[in-house]
Amino acid sequence: MNKHLIGILAGALSRDTRTAVAQSRRMGFDGLLFDVTDLPELSQSGRREFRHVLAGSNEQLIGLAVSAGPTGFGPGADVDRALRDIERAMETAAGLSAPLICLDVGPLPAPKREAKPKPRVTSQMAGMLIIPEAAKKPEIVEPGVSPGDPAFESHVDGALIELGRRADRYRVTVALRSDLSGFPALERAILAAGCPWFGIDLDPVAMLGDEWDMDEIFSRMGSLVRHVRGRDAIKGQGGRTQPTIIGKGSVPWEDLLQRLDEAGYSGPVTIDPMELPDRAGAAIAGANHLRNFSINS
Repeated sequence: MNKHLIGILAGALSRDTRTAVAQSRRMGFDGLLFDVTDLPELSQSGRREFRHVLAGSNEQLIGLAVSAGPTGFGPGADVDRALRDIERAMETAAGLSAPLICLDVGPLPAPKREAKPKPRVTSQMAGMLIIPEAAKKPEIVEPGVSPGDPAFESHVDGALIELGRRADRYRVTVALRSDLSGFPALERAILAAGCPWFGIDLDPVAMLGDEWDMDEIFSRMGSLVRHVRGRDAIKGQGGRTQPTIIGKGSVPWEDLLQRLDEAGYSGPVTIDPMELPDRAGAAIAGANHLRNFSINS
């Protein structure tokens, strides 16, 4: 099993860069993912200082996290403002030589789904007791389960296409996730954008309640994984989850890491303990759990 870089969200430690980097190093993490809002408007000298702080502690910059906002790119959203904010994050990432942007893209339109037509039963198939075919009522074909939302799709697709152009300009990888939509919607959005700089920020907790199981997610999107968020949760009824320490929940981490290896993913796993009371303790326990798989493999 591949040995992945184990990082942590800087905001889980401190909003002060130096403090977060020092604590990350002391706790044994390999790198940090910074929320772009925790970074000031850095000048060229400020960016050099930022890189110097990381290098001095032998910590890697995993990337920068940014959000498109609660309404994302849908109807009613201020798309221009969201694009400007994300572009600033891209420009900052490029200036800091950050390998990627992790983007919470907000709500996404669900893909159109076609209902499977019911098989037509003929009199020959069912036997002579069935009413002759000529006397039967014409079969009503059930319409598609979901007709889609053209306005929603148009807003999101147009924004993502433009975002893809800007990602190409800065040559920054963008790992997308949506806390409000499932993997089918995420796949639809990435395919519609057609941008080679786009991938997914894989959240294992989101996988627990998704309509696709792990097999389908990896068969369809495994090659698109650009970042893995280290979270765990106990799965309850109705798709509800209760956050917990990595290894104490319902995420099958050994199987998941094996799937990532098979998909060719060798990037970082960033511990996200933001929903847990003892963030530092939970992060260390989670990192130890993940490292056990690479040690024992």
